[in-house]
Amino acid sequence: MKLIKLLYIKYCISFSICMISSFVIFFIFSLLGNLNEDYLFTTIVNLSLLNSIQILVYVPSFVFLISVILFTIFLRSKNEIFIIKSYMNMKKLLIFFLPLVIIFSIFEINKKDIGVFLENNKAKLNDEYHGSFAKILIKEENDTKTYTVLKNFSIESLESTEFREYKIINNKIHEAQFSNDLLSLNNTLIAKNYIRYTKDLIREFEIQKIININFSDLINQNSIVKDISVKSNFVVNIKLVNLLIFFILFFYYVFLIFSDKKIVNIKENLLSPIFICIILILYSFFIFNNSLSIFKQEFELLASMIIGMAILRLVLNE
Repeated sequence: MKLIKLLYIKYCISFSICMISSFVIFFIFSLLGNLNEDYLFTTIVNLSLLNSIQILVYVPSFVFLISVILFTIFLRSKNEIFIIKSYMNMKKLLIFFLPLVIIFSIFEINKKDIGVFLENNKAKLNDEYHGSFAKILIKEENDTKTYTVLKNFSIESLESTEFREYKIINNKIHEAQFSNDLLSLNNTLIAKNYIRYTKDLIREFEIQKIININFSDLINQNSIVKDISVKSNFVVNIKLVNLLIFFILFFYYVFLIFSDKKIVNIKENLLSPIFICIILILYSFFIFNNSLSIFKQEFELLASMIIGMAILRLVLNE
């Protein structure tokens, strides 16, 4: 138990140093970038804080890698890693890594949602400063995504409000609509006239169009962006499950490669495992964030198999 406690203390110190130093660096650069904007200083500071947190949210794998590198350096500095490797077998090390791996994996697969939340807060600060507000609704059905945007939205008056709607099929705009002449009637949003783009043709309609939006829900919507897609709770998202498996294996691999028997030697260079981990991070970013439509799921499953074989190789070498 003392060794486990020592490992957790050392890792918490490494993680804290990594987070604080990264946050300070990102905050300084964000602050310098926002100083050119026409904002109040308090708004600039708040935006810089949100920018810094958002950057950290989008790169949890790099944060994890840097924290593990610092963790390894601390253990190697006093030859503690040699003692740990002598008294702890592979099974105990895997048990120690498990909580950290699960936490970072869950964070990794939810980083987009957290990023959207932070982006909403940034947009609110910007809108409050300029006195304008926007509402964005996203609806997804099969291969079709519909984005509804209400710019300069105000409860008191719709005079300056602009309505835009984009229907996207297979990553291409299939239809778009625009109107800047809106009214609300019986909890219904109506466009007095509108312009529609479809099949490379633009047509203007001088007739009313009922916009399929619940006006009262729109007023009560606290966030800038809201997903109104109807999702079944019983559908298993294969991509999400595979993503979770991949990052659990990946974070285990990072821990294992830096606790390899070769690393026990303090004269051993850490550049090789660092380089391998960076390549794997870039590989995962390309595989899970590309716009390929052919064999995308197969490539993602293959990525999990590759990282699984890499872990098996490390375990067998031990």
